[in-house]
Amino acid sequence: DQPQRLGREQFARANYGLAERYFQAAVERSPLDGDSWMGLAASYDQLGRFDLADRAYDQVARIQGNTPQLLNNRGYSYLLRGDAARANALFRQALSLSPDNPTINNNTAILERTRVVR
Repeated sequence: DQPQRLGREQFARANYGLAERYFQAAVERSPLDGDSWMGLAASYDQLGRFDLADRAYDQVARIQGNTPQLLNNRGYSYLLRGDAARANALFRQALSLSPDNPTINNNTAILERTRVVR
């Protein structure tokens, strides 16, 4: 559990390279730990390694299914890539499963603001 905890701490501090290392250690130790895979994917997103993020998100889906958090995080990944249409579709799916989730609602609002600015 220590690598996951350290990964979360480093992610919260915006030290995404260190977070990636800790989450990688966590998934090597516990390959069925969906939360560590999610942290690894989010770290890859922040590092711009979307190819690796997609693989990590696929692992989360195999372990946990398409949870609202997974759909939201994948949507945010596409938002970072500039694919607003795919981000919107994933956020809408996430909201259909968890309509009052503040994180998903916030990300939907971010998406809408980026559409207005462009």
